[in-house]
Amino acid sequence: MARILFLVVALVAASDLMVQPGQALKCSDLEVQQTGTDCNPYTRGDEAEPSSKCCNAYKSLRLRAKTREERRQFCFCVHEATSQNRFLRGSATNPATRIPRIDSLPEKCGFPFLFSADPKFDCNKIN
Repeated sequence: MARILFLVVALVAASDLMVQPGQALKCSDLEVQQTGTDCNPYTRGDEAEPSSKCCNAYKSLRLRAKTREERRQFCFCVHEATSQNRFLRGSATNPATRIPRIDSLPEKCGFPFLFSADPKFDCNKIN
């Protein structure tokens, strides 16, 4: 009986440590914030091409977003960042000027296009 109780407690504890799909990626995550910071010089227009640091951070996020819900959340985070003027220090106040540069990251960093940073793009349509 003690062994069964121990197994139940261990399984419950282990399930609490597991990351549920769709909850693994949050806009407030340090990795998400750092990717915005690493890519800011390119998306702001200060650099002609994204740095290797930017591309590596972007690829890391893309690889982390494995499920449909995680990819949708990644899209929502990008939309949130562009709509709230995050990472815009020293640049135009209109975040729409950055959308084409953000949208070019997948191609420039060697990843397939997943979604547009344009707020008109419906993140819920991502598969």
